[in-house]
Amino acid sequence: MCLNILPKILIFTAICAYLVSQTAFGQAKPAGEIDVTKCWSFSLGDEIGSGLASDGVRVYLGGSGGRIEALSLDGKKMWATELGGDIVSNLLPAETGLFLVTATVSSDASKPISENLLRSLSKETGITNWTAKMPEASKYFIGNTPGAIILASKSGVIQSIDSKTGAVKWKREIADGFVTEPRFYADKLVVASTVKQVFVISLASGEIDSLRKLPFGVSAVGQTVVGDLIVGDERGNLTSFVGSTAKVNWKFRSGGEISAIFTVDDHILVSSHDNFAYSLVTRNGDVAWKRRLSGRVSQLATIEDKYALISSFDDHGAVLTDLSSGKIAGQIALGADENLIYNPIVANGLIFILTSESVNAFSLNGCSAKKESGPAK
Repeated sequence: MCLNILPKILIFTAICAYLVSQTAFGQAKPAGEIDVTKCWSFSLGDEIGSGLASDGVRVYLGGSGGRIEALSLDGKKMWATELGGDIVSNLLPAETGLFLVTATVSSDASKPISENLLRSLSKETGITNWTAKMPEASKYFIGNTPGAIILASKSGVIQSIDSKTGAVKWKREIADGFVTEPRFYADKLVVASTVKQVFVISLASGEIDSLRKLPFGVSAVGQTVVGDLIVGDERGNLTSFVGSTAKVNWKFRSGGEISAIFTVDDHILVSSHDNFAYSLVTRNGDVAWKRRLSGRVSQLATIEDKYALISSFDDHGAVLTDLSSGKIAGQIALGADENLIYNPIVANGLIFILTSESVNAFSLNGCSAKKESGPAK
């Protein structure tokens, strides 16, 4: 009798143990968190990455010595070119080519930069289409508008360049110098000067649409979907202005310098040197949610207008935060010595991340090719 019961007891015990193990270990992540799949990694080797971009067909990587590499969306190298000098701008894939600015360093200590060139490269081969000499500056920011490339330099000069020929369409010397990263929109450029002024510039003509004078040094700028200007400063203040007027909508105060501003529908995503990322209601500046990081925020971007990707200087990875709730929706883990060094981009459903060691592609929906494409905002 006992011998017949014993096997049944053992079987029952084994089943219970299995069910307990499934409950304890079957959920590797909290309920509701999405799976972030790593699709591929492209090692930088001894190179140091300086920029990343994609047009939905290729991924473009900038490196030291003016090196540009093009990768396919599945991580295979397509071409590479050595331009010489240093890359001193973002990479911009546009309809007629890949655009960037390089600086040739002079041996003359009194004039460290001898020549700055805007370059148009073939996106298919990396061969140079044309070059155009630019005014001397330590950094350039490139955007585009139909038929033209717009360059804003740290030296305070803004130019519109014909994207097919390299000819200058218009040129404006707006200020003695610009601070922080300017923001390009469909027909406007928002840029801040070294003397605490914020300009809204027409991309079509280069004319100044509006000008704001601020009491403190400007650290970040942005514009809402309805055209309201958003300005962050070195004291942690964030101010919303009504359209092109000087009238203030609202003000918000963080505990540190405002470092980045993104607008998503009816909310504003903001990072501050107080180690927090904030989501504010565009209408009144109320805090929808905030998330504290282990250190100062280093990278902040929006993914598909659904998630905020946030990383700090102390993190070896990033978190995806649900933009509607502020809850962690997923995580991206990197190697023990890897850090994000450039804002991520999105193309064909893939999230491309440049780290100190590699270019990595992640997906929220598996690693098959997607039809939709677009940059992270």
